[in-house]
Amino acid sequence: MKTGHKKMDTAAIAPIKRQPVAEQVAQRLLGLIQIGNLKPGQQLPPERELAGMLEVSRPSLREALRALSLLGVLQIRQGGGVFVSSLDPELLLAPLHFFISLDSENLERLFDARIVIESAIARLAATRITPEAIATLKQCVNFEVHEIGNVDQFIESDVLFHQTIFAASDNPFLVRIATSLHILGRASREITGHIPGVLPQSLKDHRRIIAAMSARDPERAAAAMEAHLRNVRRAYHQRTPDGSRGMRAGA
Repeated sequence: MKTGHKKMDTAAIAPIKRQPVAEQVAQRLLGLIQIGNLKPGQQLPPERELAGMLEVSRPSLREALRALSLLGVLQIRQGGGVFVSSLDPELLLAPLHFFISLDSENLERLFDARIVIESAIARLAATRITPEAIATLKQCVNFEVHEIGNVDQFIESDVLFHQTIFAASDNPFLVRIATSLHILGRASREITGHIPGVLPQSLKDHRRIIAAMSARDPERAAAAMEAHLRNVRRAYHQRTPDGSRGMRAGA
């Protein structure tokens, strides 16, 4: 007896696409950076030599180098060669800054992400924080008291304050995620920092966070961090419609 064979649905099989040469080159260079064969600040071989090593045309190589330059991975110096960048997180996250600026909803999602991640980190950090880290947090607050009228200096202290809590979680994965979100949120802080009432409120929030950390109370620490970030979001919402900095925040 003949058995029937189900006919293959050929429409479900997509053709294999050839990857553009420039994309392959970019991925190869990224791979060399990831495994440490190319290090931050290191100069790449001259264009002709590098194209020969990769066995690609010089136009394809140039296209890959330009793409990696736009991503902040490489630096192309006119007449001076091509170098691996510092790979500083702020530099690498620059394209995401642009993405966030395209749509106000993107910033809302960033706030949501920071509230979830940083509150969880505060909860974890409260159980692991060292006396030295608590001392650093207190130094930040003391500095902020004296720099309450200097937005730029206050923001620098705010960055250290949050980074100290990230590090206290003793989890490198969470530190990397939270640091990336914190860098992306810097633009909004530079706006809210100029709104009257915001810096004093942040100072109060920081003191509550320190009190929870000092008490080694994870739930209280998480709640204090969430309240702090919600205050920041509220202040951002209460800026003037044109994005200027003159409206008083209610946080």
